[in-house]
Amino acid sequence: MKRFFSLAMIVVLSFVLLTSLTSKKKKKSKQFRGIVTYSVSYESDQLSDVQIAKMPTTITVKMYDGMSSFDIALGPIIQSFIINPTTDKYIVMIEYGLRKAAMVKKYSEMTNDSLEKYTTQIDYSSDTKIIAGYTCKKAVVTFTPKEGTEDEERMFSVYYSEELGSAKDNIDGPYKGIPGLLLESYDVKPDLITKMVATEVKKGKVKELDFFMPSDYKEFTDGEEMQKYLMEQ
Repeated sequence: MKRFFSLAMIVVLSFVLLTSLTSKKKKKSKQFRGIVTYSVSYESDQLSDVQIAKMPTTITVKMYDGMSSFDIALGPIIQSFIINPTTDKYIVMIEYGLRKAAMVKKYSEMTNDSLEKYTTQIDYSSDTKIIAGYTCKKAVVTFTPKEGTEDEERMFSVYYSEELGSAKDNIDGPYKGIPGLLLESYDVKPDLITKMVATEVKKGKVKELDFFMPSDYKEFTDGEEMQKYLMEQ
């Protein structure tokens, strides 16, 4: 269980800071409300093929006016995440066996590897691409390593839908200012590149209550205590 749990926490760190899925401030104007399913792939010189094979290949994200939630299943462990900028909460929930545990942190205090380790430049293109039934516009994003970051400059093409969103969906993070919901994007770290491509988009189907922690989870402030609680079954 310990080794499996450690791998689970690695995956947590890979996904918690996907700022393209949410924004830190709530605006009065309506943002995207719905469910987006993404296919996920990875590129890494540090992780083995076996480690990568254990990481999720799809992720379904619920979105509601800047809030987001998603689940990751890893064998017997189910991890759920809720990002709620309106209440300044970032919630990690883990279900293992009969036990459910959660850790609640301030979202405003979360850091972003891409912002800490890279500067980004966004160049817009007239090229388009159909993704999940929506016409998306292309932007070329250059990630330049900051001093002290051991990596090379990287350039990625990302695609966004103005029909589904606006710049309010990207008010911070490496994709700040892109005027639409990202349907193809990358999470960039020196040891892991994660690519997400939307395969299905469902408008609606979500409500504000979906973004609050269920009452049957025991809340922790310390990760080691939470892990101990989950393992003592």
